[in-house]
Amino acid sequence: MQTDYYRLALLLVLASSIGNSGSGLIVRLMDSADGWQIIFFRSCFLATTLGLVYVVQSGWRVRAALRELRPWALLGSVAIASVNVCFILSLTLTTVANTMFLLSAAPFFTALLGWLVLRETVARGVWIAMGTALFGMGLMLWDGLGAGTLFGNALAVTAAFCFGTFVVILRKGRGLNMLPVVILGTLLSAAYAAFMSGWDFSISWHDVGLLFLWGTLLSGTVHVIFTWGSRHVPGAELTLLVLIEFILAPVWVWLVVDERPSLATLLGGAVVMASVASRAISSFRAQVRQDS
Repeated sequence: MQTDYYRLALLLVLASSIGNSGSGLIVRLMDSADGWQIIFFRSCFLATTLGLVYVVQSGWRVRAALRELRPWALLGSVAIASVNVCFILSLTLTTVANTMFLLSAAPFFTALLGWLVLRETVARGVWIAMGTALFGMGLMLWDGLGAGTLFGNALAVTAAFCFGTFVVILRKGRGLNMLPVVILGTLLSAAYAAFMSGWDFSISWHDVGLLFLWGTLLSGTVHVIFTWGSRHVPGAELTLLVLIEFILAPVWVWLVVDERPSLATLLGGAVVMASVASRAISSFRAQVRQDS
C-alpha cells in the first residue's frame, strides 16, 4: 500500500510540476493586465481556493486558523507575500528563463538560512554546490546588466531568498497547520498589489480567465497535490521533480511566443540547475545507503 501511495504521489507531483510550468506563458499571454493587476487577481483566486481547502480540512474553525498565526508565523505570511510579488514582477521585467533559473536556487537559500537560524548542519558538498550555483547566478545577473533586465533578475533572486525563508519557517512550525499562514500571505500580496495599482481593476475578461486558470486550477491544485505528495516522496526526489517546472517554463514561451533566452542565461541556468540536481541526487543516494 505504501508503494502504491509512493507511485501515485510521484505521478501527481510530476503532473503538478508540469502544470505549474505554464505560469510564465500565462503572463506572456496577458492582453493588458500589468504586473500589479496580475498579482492582485491571481492572489485573490489563489486565496479563495486555499480558503476552501482549509474549510474542507478543518471546517469553519476561524479561531483555530487565527491561533496558527503566531507572531513568528506571521513572518511566513510576509515571506510568501514577497514571493508572490517578486516572482510575478520578475516575469514582467525579464525573460521567463532568467526568472525560473534564478528561482531554482531557492534550495540553497533554504540550506543557508537553516544553518544560520535553525543551526542545521550543512555538508561540505552543499557549500560547494552553493558556490557553484552562485557563479551561475552571477553570470545571469551580469548578463541582465547589459540587457537592461537587472532589476527583474534581482527580483527573482529576492523571490528565491523569500521562499527559502518561508521553508525555514515551515520547518520551525512542523506541528502547526501552515495553510492559514499561506492564505494570509496571498491576501497580503493582493492588498499590496491593489494599493500599488491605484485600485485599478479594469482588465479584460480574457486576462481574468487566464488568471482564474492560474490562481485556481494551477496554483491552487498544485498546492494541494504537492502538500499531499511531499508526505510520500523523499525530499531529494521532490527537488528533482520540481526542477522539471523550471526547465519547461522557458520551453513553453519559446515555443508559443518565441521568447529566446540569451546564451549567458542558458549557461548560468544550466550551472544553477545542475548544482541543485547534483545535491538532490547525492541526498537520494545517501538515503538509499542509509535505508539499506
